[in-house]
This record gives sequence, C-alpha cells and structure tokens, in this order.
Amino acid sequence: MSSDCESYYTKENVLVEGFTCPKADSDTTALFCCGFSDLKYCCDDPNSFFPYEYGYMWWLSLSTS
Repeated sequence: MSSDCESYYTKENVLVEGFTCPKADSDTTALFCCGFSDLKYCCDDPNSFFPYEYGYMWWLSLSTS
C-alpha cells in the first residue's frame, strides 16, 4: 500500500515536487500523505492531512485557547 503527496508550495513559495509514501529513507509504516497544503510528509495516520495552510491551522489552535 502507498499514497501520493501532490507537489505543493511552501510558505516561502518554494515548489516541493510530489512524492510517494512511504519514502525510501523513512519509516515503512508511514504510508499516508499527511500534513497541510503547504507542508506535507508521510505518516501512519490516514486522517492526518488538512487542506489548510500550516500557519492558519496553528493560528486557529491559539485562538481557541
């Protein structure tokens, strides 16, 4: 099993090419594309991708505290 992380732009506007999980140099249980629209990585939780920018989600967690 594997999943694809589509290419994206970081908050610094740098293009990161798409990649397939798990990556060759990472944990073999990291099968899913996780993270945010501007910061993606492989992880083992299929529900850990959020279609928002990382900074926006971080701001939301601060505003609810």
